[in-house]
Amino acid sequence: MSIRAKFINGLLRSTLKRQLLNIDDVDSFRKMMGGSAGFGPGIPADVKVESLEISGVSCEWISFADSSADRAMVYFHGGGYIVGGFDSHHGIAWRLAKASGLKVLLVDYRLAPENPFPAAVEDATACYRWLLDEGYLPEQLMIGGDSAGGGLAVAVLVNIKNLGLSQPSAAVLMSPWVDLTVSGDSMDGNAKADPMLSRAALEFFAKNYLGDLDRKATLASPLFADLSGLPPMLIHVGSTEVLRSDAERLVEKIKQANGNAVLEIWPAMPHVFQLLAGWIPEGKDAVEKLGSFMRNRTTAG
Repeated sequence: MSIRAKFINGLLRSTLKRQLLNIDDVDSFRKMMGGSAGFGPGIPADVKVESLEISGVSCEWISFADSSADRAMVYFHGGGYIVGGFDSHHGIAWRLAKASGLKVLLVDYRLAPENPFPAAVEDATACYRWLLDEGYLPEQLMIGGDSAGGGLAVAVLVNIKNLGLSQPSAAVLMSPWVDLTVSGDSMDGNAKADPMLSRAALEFFAKNYLGDLDRKATLASPLFADLSGLPPMLIHVGSTEVLRSDAERLVEKIKQANGNAVLEIWPAMPHVFQLLAGWIPEGKDAVEKLGSFMRNRTTAG
């Protein structure tokens, strides 16, 4: 572990984790997280950002001058389904675009509790369907996401299968939250070791996203869905995360369904450490691995 990563872990533990243990309402949480939007270096001058609206959903194309014209990723940000958006995830979007050579469609899906489940799934599915309608072939497309956005990405894959739509070429997931019952072994096993998240924080997010709905609903907790017929996946998670079990069980279930999923467990890395690629070398290395996977899994038209 790099010295910078050790410092970041300590900083997260003494600030954000403490704050997440004591959140009691969405508004105060959003104000708290507003100060971390765009954390890290700003967007480079050569990044092209193009705003558009898809079926009423605000989106942004993130690309470079040499990005592929006919290969793309649709990306869903994390934030527990109640925060997050363009500002918080420009950094990971442009880094993935640069590392892969693909254009990245960053989706600002509706947030809970104002727009509870299944609003996020509906918005995310609509954006993927739009790419197909625009003429992209499934083999030219990727799906990706982090944390809640990682869970949303898997939910979209399940949903488009249910709808009879073609699957994309592959998916990349960072610390995906796929079990809103928060029942994985690492919830307790890594409770102290995780420098950022906790069962209490995830319970707060789940309550605001689902209300009194069944937390095992397959498009909310896709870990409990039929995971057959999904595309190959590359999944990253930190070894000390409370969400480690989500990633491990997801890979196990995909393999049981004769699917292809690779899990890379990064020693002592914090939740979605790829967002810190501008600060820690492990984040930069992880993004390069994700980019290589994306580049090799998509086919130019």
